[in-house]
Amino acid sequence: CRCPLPRGDCSLSRLLRRLLSARRSLELCLFAFSSPQLARAVQLLHQRGVRVRVVTDAQSMEMRGSQIGLLRHAGIQVRHDQESGYMHHKFAIVDRRMLMTGSLNWTTQAIQNNRENVMVLEDHEYVKAFLDEFERIWEEYNPRNYRFF
Repeated sequence: CRCPLPRGDCSLSRLLRRLLSARRSLELCLFAFSSPQLARAVQLLHQRGVRVRVVTDAQSMEMRGSQIGLLRHAGIQVRHDQESGYMHHKFAIVDRRMLMTGSLNWTTQAIQNNRENVMVLEDHEYVKAFLDEFERIWEEYNPRNYRFF
């Protein structure tokens, strides 16, 4: 990770540390997810017994390198949109107390080459607003609600 942070630290390692701090739950709402490092962290949390739920965009799941299939294969719950347009959110909620949000798609390209941002907040008001949005989308994308033509 080429990152100008001090002491050899990088933005990816900071993001991984915050993700791996989860003890009870992790909600991910991501447009694109192709970073193998982040996928391994999510799988590790699932193996530790953390409840992991992922909402993503159906079209981005088909992108080369998408990690969504691997997460599903590991037994992680994944839901996706069915409508036209993109599910374009990019946020994570750790243990219902920490929110990570910004422009960052969880892709190798974004992490290594793009100018991206991630904001980490532990403010209850902001966490609750994003958690409410996640729960609304989670229910909307419930497979029992899908319409087939």
